[in-house]
Amino acid sequence: MANYQDIKGFNIQSKSSDPVPYAQELADNPYGGAWSSGGSLNTARAAMGSSGDATNNLAISGETTTNVTNVESYNGSTWTEITDVNAARRNTSGLGTSTAAFLISGYDGSNFPTQVESWDGSSWTETTEINTARAGTMASGITTAGLFAAGNNGSGKLGNTESWNGSAWTEVNDVNTSRNDLAGSGGTSGATAALIFAGYTTTNLANTESWNGTSWTEVNDLNTARAERPGGSGTSTSGLCYAGHTTTYVSVTESWNGTSWTEVADMATARGKLGSSPSTSNNTTALATGGQTPSPTAATEEWAYSGLPPSTPAADYSDSIVGDMYYNSTTGQYKAIKSGGASIGTWSAGGALNTARNSMFSFGSQTAAQGVAGIVSPGSYKALNEAYNGTAWSEEADVNTARFGEGACGSGTAAAGLIYSGAIPGGRTDLTESWNGASWTEVNDMNTARSTAMGTGTHPSSLVFGGGTAPGAPNYTGKTEAWDGTNWTEVNDMNTARGGGSGVGQIGTAALCVGGYTGTATSSKAEVWNGTSWTESGDINTGRNNMMSRGGTSTDGFIAGGYQSTGPSTGYKANTELFNGSTWSEINDLSIARYGIAGQGTTSTSAVAFGGNNPSDAMSSATEEFTAADFEIKTVTTS
Repeated sequence: MANYQDIKGFNIQSKSSDPVPYAQELADNPYGGAWSSGGSLNTARAAMGSSGDATNNLAISGETTTNVTNVESYNGSTWTEITDVNAARRNTSGLGTSTAAFLISGYDGSNFPTQVESWDGSSWTETTEINTARAGTMASGITTAGLFAAGNNGSGKLGNTESWNGSAWTEVNDVNTSRNDLAGSGGTSGATAALIFAGYTTTNLANTESWNGTSWTEVNDLNTARAERPGGSGTSTSGLCYAGHTTTYVSVTESWNGTSWTEVADMATARGKLGSSPSTSNNTTALATGGQTPSPTAATEEWAYSGLPPSTPAADYSDSIVGDMYYNSTTGQYKAIKSGGASIGTWSAGGALNTARNSMFSFGSQTAAQGVAGIVSPGSYKALNEAYNGTAWSEEADVNTARFGEGACGSGTAAAGLIYSGAIPGGRTDLTESWNGASWTEVNDMNTARSTAMGTGTHPSSLVFGGGTAPGAPNYTGKTEAWDGTNWTEVNDMNTARGGGSGVGQIGTAALCVGGYTGTATSSKAEVWNGTSWTESGDINTGRNNMMSRGGTSTDGFIAGGYQSTGPSTGYKANTELFNGSTWSEINDLSIARYGIAGQGTTSTSAVAFGGNNPSDAMSSATEEFTAADFEIKTVTTS
């Protein structure tokens, strides 16, 4: 070992113990993070509404010396002026994404309007008004499922909570402590889970309340009581509260782990009445926009976790990386940190579907997935819908139109999903159906009917691409359509027309189209969607079609199973491939080779695959779950 070190010229560290796995490091120190400067707003202002996450964000209306209608869009580095809202107001609330958002109520200088404006990515439209006008509130969710709580209507502090179901606002249970100028977090979970914190009654508050979809419960308080609309980002179990006003404007940041608040790094600019990132999915990223210092500011700050992100396979991030060799002085062993290859990530058996079938639609995650429609034999189309809870499948409400998909076109979560396209008796369909966690509703059709299409995204922001528009080789298309929560719009075509491939990705603005069938052969091509156009990326190692879809993201994803047109005996595939943003690597295979397989996964380290046809050409009810370790420590033989 010493000779090897001398020859290769690298340092072998000495450690008294093995590095801590990332998951354990995160549990030991989940709050590390820092604020850094982002791009400045074009118009300095405070008391604005916000929507979106830390890299795709809207700053909406607010006040300078007067109320303004300005709207600016953030791409992670710069702010750009876009279409103004219809009515100037301040102390408003926003929810949704940067392409599908609501601006709710507020104060116009003389009144508290019940007005709600809806953003579709290009224009603002008046939509269904709230029941109780107010300002200085908290809002969370998306444009099809949201929550709006507390505030002030000029007559006093309010505890009112309203829930949005995509068509109407409904009064639900009040918060426990009526207040205004508060903050909150809820991510995109809609009306089912949220957190409110801080605010003002006759004094600044530290009170925190958690919403479970039905009622509010008092949980542990903030460490620093504050008001004047601090920033709030993240979810009900993993959020941030930052800035605000005590006796002066503050920069204090606190991180919520689902149980308690912990002080973390302060912002550079103390302020209140700022914009934030309400759709951010956890406490590892956030955006602080504008605000009162006490004069309006244009400053933007970005929060990032200072350790390694969960997708990085490494350990003890302060001094160890994958590839390191070291000497453990306690055990007297030389060791190396290893990642990748067949030893990282394995498939194991999960609960079986109630009805074996092929070519289902799917959406959700490893522990909360939906398997929808499909076929049980040629010509036998099904409307069945089953839900997976990480252990077992249960029957839920059927879709309205029986069909099968092959490209597994589905988007969203188990509580808010979407299926579209497919084959129906007699041809292809353009039908789209929306799932609210309990029932299906027909919504606006696609522009082009097709089967074997591929899809990715969320319920309010999806993408459908490719597919067959009619039987036969010339009829495969590269057409791509984007869903904004209401309508499908034609966007740029793929480079290679095909169907039956895999759509990988969790959002409608970043996706992968992988493999598929062109009409004459299976494809190994992969294309990346950047929100505007498709670009050729690295080919997969084994060209195939009808494999598992939606494994991970456009830069950290994987595919599994499928069929290669080399005959029944060799055509069924169990291969699993991992994508690192540029190239594909073979990792551990599925236990059962099959095609027409459905699946879901939000990262490349966890997924579920189910159904399909196995090599005996029988319909399968098998479910397999993929779990990948962050890294492995290998003992090095020194003899």
